[in-house]
Amino acid sequence: MVTKPLSGKTAVVTGAGRGIGKAVAIAFARAGADVIICARNAIEIESVASEVKQFGGSAVPFSVDLSDAAQTKSFCDTVVAAEDTLDVLVNNAGAYLERGAFVESDPDLWWQTIEVNLRGPYLMCRHLVPSMPAGSKIINLTSGKGFSAGANSSAYHVSKAALNMLTQSMANELWTCGIDVNSLVPGPTATATFDNKPLGQERSPEDILNSRKDTLPKGLPAWERVKHPDEVAQMALQLATYPLGGPTGQVFSLARRPL
Repeated sequence: MVTKPLSGKTAVVTGAGRGIGKAVAIAFARAGADVIICARNAIEIESVASEVKQFGGSAVPFSVDLSDAAQTKSFCDTVVAAEDTLDVLVNNAGAYLERGAFVESDPDLWWQTIEVNLRGPYLMCRHLVPSMPAGSKIINLTSGKGFSAGANSSAYHVSKAALNMLTQSMANELWTCGIDVNSLVPGPTATATFDNKPLGQERSPEDILNSRKDTLPKGLPAWERVKHPDEVAQMALQLATYPLGGPTGQVFSLARRPL
């Protein structure tokens, strides 16, 4: 007998057009959830919804740019109007727009990274939390880069560090509502952001993993490995299905090294 631990639940997943977000949306739908998914790329998000529907799952797609506060609010308003309650929110959408040294950085790209990676999750939570009952879960996809300064890519480091603190702050406030808020650190994962190929040359997770069998990004220990997005989705599913009173304000990591 196939168990569906999210049967009867509604989940919202951002950045679900590809990579980790897509894997999470599919895993949640297979677990019985009605998923509401969004991404900037309309073609990608429609494709994910079709894939979900092919195996009998339920997925409603939206094209949304979470760096745009008005678009984000409009999306949330539409979701709230259509659903009685929301049980799981996965803030996965992210941007890695400025990868250079701070003194040479593009201020617009630097700030847009903050808008997507920090303001986006803040607005999603701010608009949707009032519709989330006791037992609901919020999962914020963060990064090991949010725990160390590193060099270059300061906007990404800063945005993820701030998202970690937002997770803990919300956890301290929302436990009285029965809502658990946790961070999920995937570690190196075979996604387009990780692969960093030019637009139009993105590769599948399988192709990325095949090409990196014996190589890791600079600075990572030999015992680290690049993971498939499906592995991250399974951890997200575990967090989404904890019973009331489960962990909150915690960091769950798939990285194979101290953060």
